[in-house]
Amino acid sequence: GSGLGLSIVENLLELMNSKVYLESVLGQGSKFWFDISFNISEEAFGDTGLSNKVYNIDYKSLENVSILVVDDNKINQMITKKILEKHKLVCKVVANGLDAIKMIHKNDFKLVLMDLHMPEISGIETTQRIREFDKQLPIIALTAVTIDEDLDEFYKAGFTEIIPKPFKPEDFFEKISNSLKASNPTIS
Repeated sequence: GSGLGLSIVENLLELMNSKVYLESVLGQGSKFWFDISFNISEEAFGDTGLSNKVYNIDYKSLENVSILVVDDNKINQMITKKILEKHKLVCKVVANGLDAIKMIHKNDFKLVLMDLHMPEISGIETTQRIREFDKQLPIIALTAVTIDEDLDEFYKAGFTEIIPKPFKPEDFFEKISNSLKASNPTIS
């Protein structure tokens, strides 16, 4: 609110051999933009160049699959639900582990996406409680943990897979698809 933002941006762009451009129409608003060119280091990618990972996802097989999203953050709930529904998965959302356990008892979910850090009981404890009555249901930790953390702890707790946030949609759907295939070989 002090008016320094544009000045700081201008200085940063100048350091990167660029400048900020402006278009403004009175009563309609302003548009700011810039162009920056970067060189990509070949050392960072070795001899193979940019990653060309091929994702093997059959989105058609995911249609109408019932998924439970367990996350206490409303924004994460909304984003995850929109991403899933875009590919025609059926999605229910709960905000805590206790509600998740109740929903799993009452519904036939094919997969659960579980946040780790929630009020009342954590995603780890929720998963451990679910494993007491359902050993087969795929449960994926959808969390902002770093890869450096001990991932064995999550698998020991009963998680099928871990998807770190932020995630690439292709990685997200590939792990969901693979978890569903592993739990039900009839899914192609």
